[in-house]
Amino acid sequence: MLTGWTKREPDQKPIRYCLSLCWHRLRNLTALFVLVTSLAACGISTPSERIEVGFRGLYSGSFDQATGQMVLGSIHHGGSLWTLHPAARQFDWNHRANQYSEILYSALSGDGLIAITADYHNLAVWRTDTGEALWFWSAPARIRDIDLSDDGQTVMLGLANGTAVLFDAIEGGVLRELYHDAPVLSVSMSGDARMAITGTEGLSAHLWDLTTLERVRAFLLPNQVPLVKMSPDGRLALIAPARETAVVWDIEADQLAFELNTSSYRLYSARFDQQQRLLLGTTHRRIMAFDLQTGERQQQWQVGRFLQNAFQSTTVLDMNWHNDRLWVLGSDGFLYGF
Repeated sequence: MLTGWTKREPDQKPIRYCLSLCWHRLRNLTALFVLVTSLAACGISTPSERIEVGFRGLYSGSFDQATGQMVLGSIHHGGSLWTLHPAARQFDWNHRANQYSEILYSALSGDGLIAITADYHNLAVWRTDTGEALWFWSAPARIRDIDLSDDGQTVMLGLANGTAVLFDAIEGGVLRELYHDAPVLSVSMSGDARMAITGTEGLSAHLWDLTTLERVRAFLLPNQVPLVKMSPDGRLALIAPARETAVVWDIEADQLAFELNTSSYRLYSARFDQQQRLLLGTTHRRIMAFDLQTGERQQQWQVGRFLQNAFQSTTVLDMNWHNDRLWVLGSDGFLYGF
Protein backbone atom coordinates (compact mmCIF):
# COMPACT_ATOMS: atom_id res chain seq x y z
CA MET A 1 0.00 0.00 0.00
CA LEU A 2 1.34 3.42 -0.90
CA THR A 3 1.91 5.50 2.18
CA GLY A 4 0.94 9.13 2.25
CA TRP A 5 -2.50 8.74 0.68
CA THR A 6 -5.29 10.30 2.71
CA LYS A 7 -8.92 9.46 2.19
CA ARG A 8 -11.47 12.25 2.76
CA GLU A 9 -15.23 12.23 2.71
CA PRO A 10 -16.36 13.75 -0.59
CA ASP A 11 -18.42 16.90 -0.71
CA GLN A 12 -21.75 15.66 -2.02
CA LYS A 13 -22.43 18.59 -4.27
CA PRO A 14 -22.87 17.38 -7.88
CA ILE A 15 -22.44 20.35 -9.05
CA ARG A 16 3.58 29.93 -40.13
CA TYR A 17 3.00 31.08 -42.67
CA CYS A 18 -0.60 31.23 -43.65
CA LEU A 19 -1.65 32.93 -40.39
CA SER A 20 1.05 35.59 -40.72
CA LEU A 21 -0.54 36.71 -44.00
CA CYS A 22 -3.25 38.54 -42.11
CA TRP A 23 -2.69 38.57 -38.34
CA HIS A 24 -1.70 42.23 -38.48
CA ARG A 25 -5.04 43.02 -40.16
CA LEU A 26 -7.38 41.27 -37.68
CA ARG A 27 -9.29 44.36 -36.63
CA ASN A 28 -12.57 44.01 -38.48
CA LEU A 29 -14.77 41.56 -40.32
CA THR A 30 -12.96 42.15 -43.58
CA ALA A 31 -9.72 41.01 -41.92
CA LEU A 32 -11.51 37.93 -40.58
CA PHE A 33 -12.71 37.08 -44.09
CA VAL A 34 -9.15 37.41 -45.38
CA LEU A 35 -7.90 35.12 -42.61
CA VAL A 36 -10.46 32.42 -43.30
CA THR A 37 -9.74 32.63 -47.03
CA SER A 38 -5.99 32.29 -46.37
CA LEU A 39 -6.49 29.30 -44.09
CA ALA A 40 -8.70 27.64 -46.67
CA ALA A 41 -6.03 28.19 -49.32
CA CYS A 42 -3.58 26.37 -47.05
CA GLY A 43 -5.97 23.43 -46.62
CA ILE A 44 -6.82 24.35 -43.01
CA SER A 45 -10.48 23.95 -42.01
CA THR A 46 -12.10 26.54 -39.75
CA PRO A 47 -14.99 25.93 -37.33
CA SER A 48 -18.61 26.27 -38.35
CA GLU A 49 -19.82 26.48 -34.75
CA ARG A 50 -18.49 27.96 -31.52
CA ILE A 51 -20.08 27.59 -28.08
CA GLU A 52 -18.80 29.16 -24.86
CA VAL A 53 -18.43 26.51 -22.15
CA GLY A 54 -15.95 28.21 -19.80
CA PHE A 55 -16.06 31.93 -19.09
CA ARG A 56 -12.65 33.41 -19.94
CA GLY A 57 -10.94 30.06 -20.24
CA LEU A 58 -10.43 26.46 -19.17
CA TYR A 59 -7.70 24.73 -17.23
CA SER A 60 -8.70 21.31 -18.58
CA GLY A 61 -11.26 19.54 -20.72
CA SER A 62 -11.91 15.95 -21.79
CA PHE A 63 -14.40 14.07 -23.98
CA ASP A 64 -15.58 10.51 -23.59
CA GLN A 65 -15.45 8.42 -26.75
CA ALA A 66 -18.99 7.07 -26.68
CA THR A 67 -21.41 9.87 -25.87
CA GLY A 68 -19.39 13.05 -26.32
CA GLN A 69 -19.88 14.14 -22.72
CA MET A 70 -17.33 16.65 -21.48
CA VAL A 71 -15.76 17.16 -18.09
CA LEU A 72 -14.37 20.68 -17.79
CA GLY A 73 -12.16 22.62 -15.42
CA SER A 74 -13.10 26.29 -15.78
CA ILE A 75 -10.73 29.04 -14.63
CA HIS A 76 -13.55 30.99 -12.99
CA HIS A 77 -16.31 28.43 -12.31
CA GLY A 78 -14.62 25.22 -11.14
CA GLY A 79 -15.36 21.75 -12.47
CA SER A 80 -18.45 20.57 -14.32
CA LEU A 81 -19.93 17.85 -16.49
CA TRP A 82 -21.50 18.84 -19.82
CA THR A 83 -23.44 17.08 -22.53
CA LEU A 84 -22.53 17.74 -26.15
CA HIS A 85 -26.00 17.56 -27.73
CA PRO A 86 -27.22 19.95 -26.57
CA ALA A 87 -24.15 21.67 -25.09
CA ALA A 88 -25.39 22.07 -21.54
CA ARG A 89 -24.01 21.88 -18.02
CA GLN A 90 -25.30 18.89 -16.04
CA PHE A 91 -23.40 18.97 -12.75
CA ASP A 92 -20.98 21.26 -10.93
CA TRP A 93 -18.05 19.26 -9.54
CA ASN A 94 -15.72 20.83 -6.99
CA HIS A 95 -13.44 19.32 -4.38
CA ARG A 96 -14.68 21.43 -1.48
CA ALA A 97 -18.16 22.61 -0.65
CA ASN A 98 -19.00 26.18 -1.57
CA GLN A 99 -15.65 26.70 -3.32
CA TYR A 100 -14.59 26.61 -6.94
CA SER A 101 -11.74 24.14 -7.47
CA GLU A 102 -8.88 24.47 -9.92
CA ILE A 103 -9.56 21.32 -11.96
CA LEU A 104 -6.20 21.00 -13.73
CA TYR A 105 -6.69 17.44 -15.01
CA SER A 106 -9.79 15.53 -16.05
CA ALA A 107 -10.77 12.29 -17.77
CA LEU A 108 -13.85 10.27 -18.68
CA SER A 109 -14.16 6.52 -19.06
CA GLY A 110 -14.72 5.15 -22.55
CA ASP A 111 -18.32 4.28 -21.71
CA GLY A 112 -18.92 7.73 -20.24
CA LEU A 113 -20.10 6.44 -16.84
CA ILE A 114 -17.16 7.44 -14.63
CA ALA A 115 -15.20 10.71 -14.51
CA ILE A 116 -12.17 11.86 -12.57
CA THR A 117 -11.06 15.37 -11.70
CA ALA A 118 -7.79 16.41 -10.10
CA ASP A 119 -5.86 19.41 -8.95
CA TYR A 120 -2.18 19.23 -8.02
CA HIS A 121 -2.84 17.36 -4.78
CA ASN A 122 -6.35 15.83 -4.81
CA LEU A 123 -8.28 13.35 -6.92
CA ALA A 124 -12.06 12.91 -7.08
CA VAL A 125 -14.05 10.11 -8.76
CA TRP A 126 -17.60 10.83 -9.95
CA ARG A 127 -20.64 9.07 -11.44
CA THR A 128 -21.85 10.85 -14.53
CA ASP A 129 -25.47 9.65 -14.31
CA THR A 130 -26.14 11.01 -10.83
CA GLY A 131 -23.24 13.43 -10.31
CA GLU A 132 -22.39 11.59 -7.10
CA ALA A 133 -18.83 11.73 -5.75
CA LEU A 134 -17.57 8.18 -5.17
CA TRP A 135 -14.11 8.81 -3.74
CA PHE A 136 -11.91 11.68 -2.78
CA TRP A 137 -8.20 11.21 -2.10
CA SER A 138 -5.23 13.41 -1.27
CA ALA A 139 -2.05 12.29 -3.04
CA PRO A 140 1.40 12.03 -1.41
CA ALA A 141 3.04 14.01 -4.22
CA ARG A 142 2.06 16.56 -6.84
CA ILE A 143 -0.14 15.13 -9.59
CA ARG A 144 1.21 15.81 -13.09
CA ASP A 145 -1.16 13.77 -15.28
CA ILE A 146 -4.08 11.32 -15.11
CA ASP A 147 -5.74 8.66 -17.26
CA LEU A 148 -8.78 6.41 -16.90
CA SER A 149 -9.53 2.96 -18.32
CA ASP A 150 -12.49 2.39 -20.63
CA ASP A 151 -14.55 0.69 -17.93
CA GLY A 152 -13.80 3.43 -15.39
CA GLN A 153 -12.27 0.92 -12.98
CA THR A 154 -8.60 1.93 -13.10
CA VAL A 155 -7.03 5.35 -12.73
CA MET A 156 -3.39 6.00 -13.59
CA LEU A 157 -1.60 8.95 -12.03
CA GLY A 158 1.76 10.47 -12.94
CA LEU A 159 3.37 12.00 -9.85
CA ALA A 160 6.20 14.46 -9.27
CA ASN A 161 7.96 12.01 -6.93
CA GLY A 162 8.86 9.73 -9.87
CA THR A 163 6.05 7.20 -9.54
CA ALA A 164 3.12 6.28 -11.73
CA VAL A 165 0.31 4.91 -9.58
CA LEU A 166 -2.58 2.61 -10.51
CA PHE A 167 -5.63 3.39 -8.42
CA ASP A 168 -8.95 1.57 -8.07
CA ALA A 169 -11.56 4.15 -8.98
CA ILE A 170 -14.56 2.08 -7.78
CA GLU A 171 -13.38 0.41 -4.57
CA GLY A 172 -10.68 2.91 -3.73
CA GLY A 173 -7.05 2.21 -2.87
CA VAL A 174 -3.71 1.92 -4.61
CA LEU A 175 -3.20 -1.17 -6.79
CA ARG A 176 0.34 -0.77 -8.13
CA GLU A 177 3.28 1.62 -8.29
CA LEU A 178 5.66 2.02 -11.21
CA TYR A 179 8.98 3.65 -10.35
CA HIS A 180 10.94 6.14 -12.47
CA ASP A 181 14.09 8.15 -11.89
CA ALA A 182 12.41 11.51 -12.58
CA PRO A 183 8.99 13.18 -12.22
CA VAL A 184 6.33 11.54 -14.38
CA LEU A 185 4.84 14.17 -16.68
CA SER A 186 2.47 12.08 -18.79
CA VAL A 187 0.65 8.76 -18.54
CA SER A 188 -1.64 6.76 -20.83
CA MET A 189 -3.20 3.30 -20.67
CA SER A 190 -4.77 1.00 -23.23
CA GLY A 191 -8.53 0.80 -22.92
CA ASP A 192 -8.37 -2.48 -20.99
CA ALA A 193 -5.62 -1.20 -18.66
CA ARG A 194 -3.24 -4.00 -19.67
CA MET A 195 -0.54 -1.78 -21.20
CA ALA A 196 0.68 1.72 -20.40
CA ILE A 197 3.17 4.33 -21.58
CA THR A 198 4.73 6.98 -19.33
CA GLY A 199 6.80 10.08 -20.12
CA THR A 200 9.21 11.72 -17.70
CA GLU A 201 11.08 14.91 -17.00
CA GLY A 202 14.26 12.80 -17.15
CA LEU A 203 14.35 12.60 -20.98
CA SER A 204 12.75 9.17 -21.17
CA ALA A 205 9.55 7.29 -21.89
CA HIS A 206 8.66 3.82 -20.59
CA LEU A 207 6.39 1.09 -21.93
CA TRP A 208 4.78 -1.12 -19.26
CA ASP A 209 2.93 -4.42 -19.11
CA LEU A 210 0.45 -3.73 -16.33
CA THR A 211 -0.48 -7.41 -15.95
CA THR A 212 3.07 -8.31 -14.89
CA LEU A 213 4.30 -4.82 -13.84
CA GLU A 214 7.30 -5.32 -16.12
CA ARG A 215 8.97 -2.46 -17.95
CA VAL A 216 8.80 -3.69 -21.55
CA ARG A 217 11.02 -0.98 -23.01
CA ALA A 218 12.67 2.31 -22.03
CA PHE A 219 13.13 5.06 -24.63
CA LEU A 220 15.98 7.56 -24.14
CA LEU A 221 15.04 10.87 -25.76
CA PRO A 222 16.57 14.30 -26.43
CA ASN A 223 14.09 16.20 -24.25
CA GLN A 224 11.53 15.73 -21.51
CA VAL A 225 8.31 14.00 -22.51
CA PRO A 226 5.15 15.99 -21.68
CA LEU A 227 2.88 13.95 -23.96
CA VAL A 228 2.40 10.21 -24.46
CA LYS A 229 -0.70 8.43 -25.71
CA MET A 230 -1.59 4.77 -26.15
CA SER A 231 -4.15 3.56 -28.67
CA PRO A 232 -7.27 2.04 -27.08
CA ASP A 233 -6.38 -1.44 -28.39
CA GLY A 234 -2.85 -1.24 -26.96
CA ARG A 235 -1.12 -1.75 -30.33
CA LEU A 236 0.41 1.70 -30.83
CA ALA A 237 1.94 4.35 -28.61
CA LEU A 238 2.66 8.01 -29.33
CA ILE A 239 5.82 9.47 -27.76
CA ALA A 240 6.15 13.24 -28.13
CA PRO A 241 9.24 14.85 -26.56
CA ALA A 242 9.03 18.62 -26.14
CA ARG A 243 10.03 20.50 -29.32
CA GLU A 244 11.22 17.30 -31.00
CA THR A 245 9.92 14.94 -33.66
CA ALA A 246 7.11 12.79 -32.29
CA VAL A 247 7.11 9.06 -33.05
CA VAL A 248 4.57 6.25 -33.07
CA TRP A 249 5.83 2.93 -31.72
CA ASP A 250 4.36 -0.39 -32.87
CA ILE A 251 4.07 -2.38 -29.64
CA GLU A 252 3.18 -5.72 -31.22
CA ALA A 253 6.09 -5.61 -33.68
CA ASP A 254 8.37 -3.93 -31.12
CA GLN A 255 9.62 -1.40 -33.65
CA LEU A 256 9.23 2.17 -34.79
CA ALA A 257 6.12 2.55 -36.91
CA PHE A 258 6.88 6.06 -38.20
CA GLU A 259 8.03 9.55 -37.29
CA LEU A 260 5.65 12.50 -37.41
CA ASN A 261 6.52 15.89 -38.86
CA THR A 262 5.68 17.82 -35.70
CA SER A 263 8.97 19.34 -34.48
CA SER A 264 7.82 22.89 -35.34
CA TYR A 265 4.74 22.54 -33.08
CA ARG A 266 4.28 22.30 -29.35
CA LEU A 267 1.97 19.33 -28.91
CA TYR A 268 -0.46 19.24 -26.01
CA SER A 269 -3.14 16.60 -26.65
CA ALA A 270 -3.64 13.43 -28.69
CA ARG A 271 -6.37 10.95 -29.57
CA PHE A 272 -6.39 7.77 -31.65
CA ASP A 273 -9.72 7.97 -33.43
CA GLN A 274 -11.95 5.27 -34.90
CA GLN A 275 -10.98 6.18 -38.46
CA GLN A 276 -7.46 4.78 -38.01
CA ARG A 277 -6.01 8.23 -37.58
CA LEU A 278 -4.05 10.02 -34.88
CA LEU A 279 -5.33 13.46 -33.93
CA LEU A 280 -2.82 15.87 -32.40
CA GLY A 281 -3.67 19.17 -30.70
CA THR A 282 -1.13 21.97 -30.27
CA THR A 283 -0.65 24.87 -27.89
CA HIS A 284 -1.36 27.29 -30.74
CA ARG A 285 -4.82 26.52 -32.16
CA ARG A 286 -3.91 23.76 -34.61
CA ILE A 287 -5.30 20.22 -34.86
CA MET A 288 -3.66 17.73 -37.22
CA ALA A 289 -4.70 14.26 -38.39
CA PHE A 290 -2.09 11.64 -39.30
CA ASP A 291 -2.75 8.41 -41.20
CA LEU A 292 -1.82 5.44 -39.00
CA GLN A 293 -0.86 3.36 -42.03
CA THR A 294 1.62 5.80 -43.56
CA GLY A 295 2.34 8.43 -40.93
CA GLU A 296 1.41 11.15 -43.44
CA ARG A 297 -0.49 14.24 -42.36
CA GLN A 298 -3.95 14.14 -43.90
CA GLN A 299 -5.87 17.14 -42.64
CA GLN A 300 -5.61 20.25 -40.48
CA TRP A 301 -8.08 22.36 -38.52
CA GLN A 302 -7.71 25.72 -36.76
CA VAL A 303 -9.47 27.16 -33.71
CA GLY A 304 -9.15 30.47 -31.92
CA ARG A 305 -10.82 33.77 -31.20
CA PHE A 306 -9.90 35.96 -34.14
CA LEU A 307 -11.41 39.35 -33.31
CA GLN A 308 -11.43 39.96 -29.56
CA ASN A 309 -8.06 38.33 -28.84
CA ALA A 310 -6.22 38.21 -32.15
CA PHE A 311 -2.85 37.42 -30.61
CA GLN A 312 -4.04 35.18 -27.78
CA SER A 313 -2.93 31.60 -28.20
CA THR A 314 -5.47 28.84 -27.68
CA THR A 315 -4.33 25.41 -26.52
CA VAL A 316 -6.24 22.41 -27.84
CA LEU A 317 -7.26 20.54 -24.69
CA ASP A 318 -9.03 17.61 -26.37
CA MET A 319 -10.80 16.64 -29.59
CA ASN A 320 -13.27 13.94 -30.56
CA TRP A 321 -15.41 12.85 -33.52
CA HIS A 322 -19.11 12.67 -32.76
CA ASN A 323 -21.98 12.36 -35.25
CA ASP A 324 -19.52 12.76 -38.14
CA ARG A 325 -18.26 16.11 -36.85
CA LEU A 326 -14.99 17.00 -35.16
CA TRP A 327 -15.46 18.72 -31.81
CA VAL A 328 -12.60 20.55 -30.12
CA LEU A 329 -12.19 22.02 -26.64
CA GLY A 330 -10.00 25.13 -26.47
CA SER A 331 -8.30 26.69 -23.47
CA ASP A 332 -10.03 29.96 -24.45
CA GLY A 333 -13.24 28.45 -23.03
CA PHE A 334 -14.94 27.55 -26.30
CA LEU A 335 -16.22 24.33 -27.81
CA TYR A 336 -15.62 24.32 -31.56
CA GLY A 337 -17.53 22.26 -34.13
CA PHE A 338 -16.23 21.48 -37.64
